[in-house]
Amino acid sequence: MKRLLLSAAALMLAVAPVQASFAQTVPAPAQAQSQEHSRLLPLEGVQNARDIGGYRTADGRMVKWGLIYRTAELSHLTEHDKALLEARGLRSIHDLRTVEERRAQPTIWTDANAPTITAFDYSMDTLGFAALFQGGMPTADRAREVFAASYPEMLKSQRPQQRALFEELLRGEGAVLYHCSAGKDRTGMATALILSALGVPRETILTDYELSNQYYRPDASPEAVAANPQAAAFMRLPADIRAVFMGVDKRYLQAVFDLIDRDYGSVEVYLDRELGVDAADIARLKALYLV
Repeated sequence: MKRLLLSAAALMLAVAPVQASFAQTVPAPAQAQSQEHSRLLPLEGVQNARDIGGYRTADGRMVKWGLIYRTAELSHLTEHDKALLEARGLRSIHDLRTVEERRAQPTIWTDANAPTITAFDYSMDTLGFAALFQGGMPTADRAREVFAASYPEMLKSQRPQQRALFEELLRGEGAVLYHCSAGKDRTGMATALILSALGVPRETILTDYELSNQYYRPDASPEAVAANPQAAAFMRLPADIRAVFMGVDKRYLQAVFDLIDRDYGSVEVYLDRELGVDAADIARLKALYLV
């Protein structure tokens, strides 16, 4: 039992993905898309793939479509997917995953038009999630508490990735895509920082964050479970615990905002002090990515 529970903890951000076509049947909420642009990218082998354009800023401008994308892992990219992303001007990918995740599900894109891929070698600290299962099966509420507590620590541990991502955005040399395994936690946090820098209201950011509950669907098919021992262990957990691991709750991201507000006063100050993104950089980001 202990091995089963620890395996489930290790799946916090690395649950096996399902084909993106499943998620494409889910309608997007009101501000999520327009007549001309769709929030969800029509990719065949990638799920939770979204354009973060179209959101209104506090001063009435709008984030440009077609320049900043967030997704789950890319190990099942099809030729159709690559062609679509190339046609949209994708120039760089930032892989937020651990070295172990990248080895297990590598992104294979090596043709002449392939974007550059930036990644950092690190391992995930799952001690907090392992402790969650000590003493028996936790409640779903307790699991949510642990997730919320993990986000401020994740903010700190992801600073090298955040810094590199903002440096890429500031270059303004084509479309940028960033992702983790599920495209919901580390990716959701990066999106929150980007949209905050662009002046999108916090409530809109939290709403965008929770779209992963619609667009991310781990593969629970018998074939996938049989092929992945960790997935098999995960599927033996109670349904309410699985739902916590598979989804997001705005309280998790709010914990990050609370930390930033308390320790820095604003996201802008956090970006300046920790990522080297100053007021001039924010002005450039707005010039590049707002209309």
